[in-house]
Amino acid sequence: MFELTIGCLKWAAVGFIVAFFLMRMYEASHIHDDIPRPEFKKRQSKRAALVLSTFAAMLSALVWLLVQKWD
Repeated sequence: MFELTIGCLKWAAVGFIVAFFLMRMYEASHIHDDIPRPEFKKRQSKRAALVLSTFAAMLSALVWLLVQKWD
């Protein structure tokens, strides 16, 4: 049971980090220096990145758990 919990946490961390990195890279690729961004849009994009990364972490952990149960 302990190994199962640790495995879920590992894969959740991997899913969170990968999704957060991809969201930040996507956001960075769409920034133009000549157009200033309002502060509320910066805060909103940070929140969206955290929410989507958390969802990706949960999904990653769930997939790992399902694969373990199939064996």
